[in-house]
Amino acid sequence: MSTSVRPIVNLVRDLEGVFARYAPFRIQYAPDELICQSGSYAAGVYLVTAGIAQEWYVDRVNKESETPTGLLGVGDLIGSELMLAEDVDLHRTSCRAVSCVSLSFLERSAFEAAMEDHQVLRRFVMARLAERGFDLSRALWRSQLTAEERVCTLLLDSTRFGESVGGVVSLPEEIDLRLLAGLTYLSLRKVKQACEAFPGVKWKERRLTFSPDELARWRLDTASWP
Repeated sequence: MSTSVRPIVNLVRDLEGVFARYAPFRIQYAPDELICQSGSYAAGVYLVTAGIAQEWYVDRVNKESETPTGLLGVGDLIGSELMLAEDVDLHRTSCRAVSCVSLSFLERSAFEAAMEDHQVLRRFVMARLAERGFDLSRALWRSQLTAEERVCTLLLDSTRFGESVGGVVSLPEEIDLRLLAGLTYLSLRKVKQACEAFPGVKWKERRLTFSPDELARWRLDTASWP
């Protein structure tokens, strides 16, 4: 097991241990199934224990405006915004399964009790809530980049979902050109052209593979942002 994977495994183990003390529901979703929808009642909080989900932020004023905020994976929480002071009991994002997804779900009262009793959960939730605004700002920022810069940034953000061997990351089959196109608001043709322009990016056994170091160097050499 790589050193980059071990901290995630330990974190998920600790969080699952906390959830297990409060009789959680174990839920599974098939690919493309909707997990939660922005504006719907949030009965509790989900912990992703396996699989990958896609998340969108939906503007509450202009409900037709959707911004893909990225991918969620093992150790991520869905619905943690319920802990915000201005919470109105509604989901702020929509989430859909990309692969088969397993979740551990705690109802609101159980989650609040877990937060009171366990420092590891409090620290994690506070850190995640602090990241939420950054995630949305990053998604909006990425939409202003060139096509190649959008895809490059998204690939680098997706390395945590892949398997790394010898400095080369292989993403899961589910993270394909179509998914990248949806997350970047680009056509399949433009996403394919962008991938072809990057050094070391290729398809191997139906999986997108690349060197994060080479991509990071490409971004530094060609980026249009400061």
